[in-house]
Amino acid sequence: MGDPVVLAFDFGGSKISVALATLDGDRLAEGTVATHPPRGAAWNLAQAVALARELLTAPVSAAKLVAVGACTFGIPTDDGALLAPAIPGWESLPLRRELADAFGCPVRLRTDVKAAAEAEARWGALAGADPAIYLNLGTGLAVGLVCGGQVVDGANGAAGEIGYNLRRAEDLDVAAQDRARLEDVVSGMALATAGERVTGAALTAAEVFAAEADHDGLATALDDFVRELSFHIVNLCVAFNPARVAVGGGIVRSWSRIEPSLRRALQTYVPFPPELVPGAYPYDAALVGAISLATQEASLATEEASLATDEASLATDEASLATPEAKRHATYRHT
Repeated sequence: MGDPVVLAFDFGGSKISVALATLDGDRLAEGTVATHPPRGAAWNLAQAVALARELLTAPVSAAKLVAVGACTFGIPTDDGALLAPAIPGWESLPLRRELADAFGCPVRLRTDVKAAAEAEARWGALAGADPAIYLNLGTGLAVGLVCGGQVVDGANGAAGEIGYNLRRAEDLDVAAQDRARLEDVVSGMALATAGERVTGAALTAAEVFAAEADHDGLATALDDFVRELSFHIVNLCVAFNPARVAVGGGIVRSWSRIEPSLRRALQTYVPFPPELVPGAYPYDAALVGAISLATQEASLATEEASLATDEASLATDEASLATPEAKRHATYRHT
């Protein structure tokens, strides 16, 4: 058996990424599978597990798996994930338990954007910036808040879930089920919906950006997207007063379209404007964060094993020291 390795999973709404890594975090192999939400939670998890097993059986990975790190959309709990509507059934899927059963080793789990924010804060674009914000523009919308070098979880693990923001004062008079959330209009998912509404064709967010020069309706949709995003990030920065904002997620591929308006809004309306930068891991910060979770779990398991060994050794020593005394007591009693 070779050196110990870890597995990392990034469960997203549109894709699942898996990586095999060393205990130092160096990637040995990785892959991605597309999600198919209508097939449900169990089916999509099975695809990820199958991919991970392929990576483990590759020639490069002839080693012992010691830990798994995983991050997911929603707020993971022992029994499922809260605020996780992207894949039916995900809210009741005990992800930690399923992964532990599948791979027979300890599992550490966290929300994807918080794992990404931690990766950027430890090694990436937010290193040395405090406080700071990691803005994730992907299939959904959320931020990671970094304060004192730590990513803020919140009372229920939901700090930074700005996709649930009210969009205007009138929303206070609208029932929750009838109200459009911010994520419904500012996210990759929202852009795809807007693109189909404008053109009648099924478009991805990337295709909406690519086609805007040839379609006034798409250009208007993108203007609205950036304008509303800027509005909410300005308010967040006024409240949090970050030193730096780093932006990651698939939509960062269109950074040149987003950055000027967002920067102008921050400079104009935030009393103390933060630095605005793309993330150091713009497209896979969550996977980097999941690798970190796995290596931390492996380190903890090693420490616990070492402690158990030390305790067993101490117990043996104590038993050995006690034996002569026990023998003397036995001799005394028989005398």
